[in-house]
Amino acid sequence: MAESAATPGAAGSGAAVASPAAAAEDNVFTARGLAVDVTAKSALAARKLALLDGQRQALEQVLRRITLRSDHARLPKPDDRAIAQLVTAVQVSGEKTSSVRYLASLTVRFNRAAIRRLLRGAGFSFSETRAKPTLVLPIFEKGAALSLFEDSNIWRRAWARLDLSPDSLLPLLLPKGDLKDVTTIAAQAALAGSDEQLRAIAQRYGVDTVLVTHAILSIDLAAGGVPQVQVNMLRFTPRGKSTEVLDYGVKVAEDLDTAMDRLAQRVAMDQLEQWKRRTKLSFDADTSLSAQVPLSGLADWLSIRQSLNASAMVRSIKLQSISRQAAQVIIDYLGDTDSLVISLAQRDLQLALVEGFWVLRLSGQGAAKAE
Repeated sequence: MAESAATPGAAGSGAAVASPAAAAEDNVFTARGLAVDVTAKSALAARKLALLDGQRQALEQVLRRITLRSDHARLPKPDDRAIAQLVTAVQVSGEKTSSVRYLASLTVRFNRAAIRRLLRGAGFSFSETRAKPTLVLPIFEKGAALSLFEDSNIWRRAWARLDLSPDSLLPLLLPKGDLKDVTTIAAQAALAGSDEQLRAIAQRYGVDTVLVTHAILSIDLAAGGVPQVQVNMLRFTPRGKSTEVLDYGVKVAEDLDTAMDRLAQRVAMDQLEQWKRRTKLSFDADTSLSAQVPLSGLADWLSIRQSLNASAMVRSIKLQSISRQAAQVIIDYLGDTDSLVISLAQRDLQLALVEGFWVLRLSGQGAAKAE
């Protein structure tokens, strides 16, 4: 089988080659690394079918990424012609052809406004806000013994077997478990909420949020000595600590590893679903707020404006006034105010009520006491 040069663009799809400007856009509407392998009467026919198939795969991937899991079974399924109208760019790499077969890897980028129209027209709610990565520390407790990076931690192994996509709206990371991790934080310190050690492990992986998932294996004597696992979660962020005692539990039958895999999948998926609900867009009414923006110079304003424009929840910004010390802006947004605060935080912007007035500033720039 001969290897051909990479050919950008989808023949007959109306898609264009991705430009550097398009590549800089938010990747929420981009599906990457889609493998296509089609055999047809000729290489040309196989290529055409493969590109159409790749775009169908890509659309499903993007729609599932931003919608709730409960809606996935009934998502819209446009025909190939309609899908082509949603696509803004296709990149092809690793092309290989024979006389009747075509193989390649595709990256497909979709138009945000077109995807919005598709989902809104079908009555689906969705989120476009991508969270900063969260570091997950899986701690396993058995007989009062705690393990985090130890080989005996079957809970950590279950998390390691998950397919944690970096393109998820809520990217979850696992620590490497190397010597540096072992000397940075221990299970006891993580559960105790040690500020110093949690800050150190967060800095190592470049995250703001650390999620401790604490799985406890016990014996249910009332059920005749059946082993069961209960999971509690502790979240640590720059804004403080919180404990989530949720009804995560599974009775262990014969295979503990399988039970832990199922439980890890459930916890990860539920965290993602909660994120989508907290940041879902609302197009029902126009909402806006006026905010003061403290500035130390023009560079602050340029950075804040860029971050506002990059937020999925911000519809538009209107500059009312600006000086060397401050600006006043009106922000039109999609959704409620709590969701806007969360969305802007992912862009390193802090929006808070201070003495009855909204104040917007770069994260880490001074201290704004929220009411």
